[in-house]
Amino acid sequence: MRTDTVPLFSESRTEEFPRASDPAAWTPTDLGRSPAWLHDLTPNELMELPAVSRAVLRGWHAAVPDGSFLAWQMARTERELRSGLGFRILRGLPVQDLTEQEAAATFMALSRYLGEPMEQSRGVTLAHVRAEAENNPHGLGFRAAGTLPFHADLEDVIGFLCLRAARGGGTRRFASAATVYNILAADHPDQLRVLTRPFPVALQEPHPDYGHRWTRLPFVSVRDGVFNACAYPVHIKRAQKLAGVPELTAAQNRALEVFNEVADQVAVSLELRPGDVEYFNNHVVLHSRTRFTGDGSERHLLRVWLSMADFRPLDPEHPIRLRRKGKERAPAA
Repeated sequence: MRTDTVPLFSESRTEEFPRASDPAAWTPTDLGRSPAWLHDLTPNELMELPAVSRAVLRGWHAAVPDGSFLAWQMARTERELRSGLGFRILRGLPVQDLTEQEAAATFMALSRYLGEPMEQSRGVTLAHVRAEAENNPHGLGFRAAGTLPFHADLEDVIGFLCLRAARGGGTRRFASAATVYNILAADHPDQLRVLTRPFPVALQEPHPDYGHRWTRLPFVSVRDGVFNACAYPVHIKRAQKLAGVPELTAAQNRALEVFNEVADQVAVSLELRPGDVEYFNNHVVLHSRTRFTGDGSERHLLRVWLSMADFRPLDPEHPIRLRRKGKERAPAA
């Protein structure tokens, strides 16, 4: 079921920043010419949903059965995540006819076909994304009602299921990090040079080697010929509050601003509908959201983080690599 990751960079070593040419380096025009990223669930696929939902409700470990229509569609989704555009949207999950528990079970079954659900903030594997008051001192960024910067999350793949959309605002926006890289290489090489150097990034768990709550990662990098973006502005900002973390320089702050500005220029906007299922490769795709016109309290999404086997070569200090190293060193129970 796996496909080889296609290098985003050419073999040419004559340029300081070789151009990304993989399908993941897409533009909004490219999406208009390719229907691969958006799929309306078919009647045959919808007929299979109750069975997978019941299976997960019995044990929360079931996945879509091999050989089914849904399995074929999820295999195509995995290919897009690994070596295609880096994202896929499935439409038409009948959430209006499901209880919240049934919708969650179906979403988990689809997600388990792609990878292993990982623990998120506050120790859950399935997070509820609702707006919180902006002055909540214990609130989480993804539950804020304001505009979010373009970013990725700290796992291989992030998935969302929309149960209810906001009455106004909250438009989903996403962009190719590889395309942003190409534009920076051509038009803003000084900023890109800064972004290829390490930034302090807050960790969810202490570093397995040093015990620190933060590490250093380049915002964009190439390892073994494969492009990766560690686009974690929220975690960079969070690291600034930790002891021992060097203050960001003016050049670093400006580079982050330019990166976000360019992402905004090449982003695609999409109004979320109830029943939409989204999956993004966090190493190549950025996502964001506009401010809600109200408080956004009616909006309700489910979110998963998925670990994908043999997905991409990552920096040794990447949170995914550190998590795996920590598990390897943990004493047996």
